[in-house]
Amino acid sequence: MITINDVPKGSKRKFYNALGMLSGMSISHIPSRHIRKWYYNLCGAKIEKNSVVFRNVDVLWPMGMQIDKGSSVGRYALVDARGGVYIGKNVTVAGGARLITGSHDIESKDFVAVFKPIVIKDYAWICTGATILQGVTIGSGAVVCAGAVVTKDVPDMCVVGGVPAKFIKKRVTNPEFNGVSAPILH
Repeated sequence: MITINDVPKGSKRKFYNALGMLSGMSISHIPSRHIRKWYYNLCGAKIEKNSVVFRNVDVLWPMGMQIDKGSSVGRYALVDARGGVYIGKNVTVAGGARLITGSHDIESKDFVAVFKPIVIKDYAWICTGATILQGVTIGSGAVVCAGAVVTKDVPDMCVVGGVPAKFIKKRVTNPEFNGVSAPILH
């Protein structure tokens, strides 16, 4: 996984940004998960077997994205992988969710951009419209409720919700499902 922090400013970084924009404008709309997966992997992403990036997902900096087996990213999600996004096994990132690795240093005179990774561990569920901000780790089996904004790490098997996200409860049943492939034309 190569983040924007690994590439010096200049034409190479601009080229990689352009690849990300191309995917958002055209590749993400192709009704074939196989073509999208091939393209993202060609751009440096690491998307494993039985994982699906659905149509209309906006991926910034594909080379910073790593998705393990059996996971899915739903329609209209935003994956800002400039700081690095790791999605573990059998994770569901629902439609409209936002994974945002970039921000700005508000104390900087130049308002400098800052990028930090997001890690989502195995069996987590990021519900519709949830936002995960930079530097956050979502624990194994954790659930982020719809519309929540997560600014701090979420421990394993915890359910969080709200703005900002707060602890709701601890899950008692360990998830054991295996993600399945999407139907044709997804």
